[in-house]
Amino acid sequence: MIAHLLEHITESRGRAERSGLRLVWRGPDAGSPDPADVRLVYADRPVDDELLARVVALP
Repeated sequence: MIAHLLEHITESRGRAERSGLRLVWRGPDAGSPDPADVRLVYADRPVDDELLARVVALP
């Protein structure tokens, strides 16, 4: 399972962490018009570079 969410939405972060997902990536949100938005990617297993690239490119 993979979850991608905005860092400032603490409720989503809490749900991801409580469900056992681990943070695998933190960086700029490519799909946001606000350059200050930070995207987090959580996963239940290691994520290869190709899949991670596709996930962080999602709007």
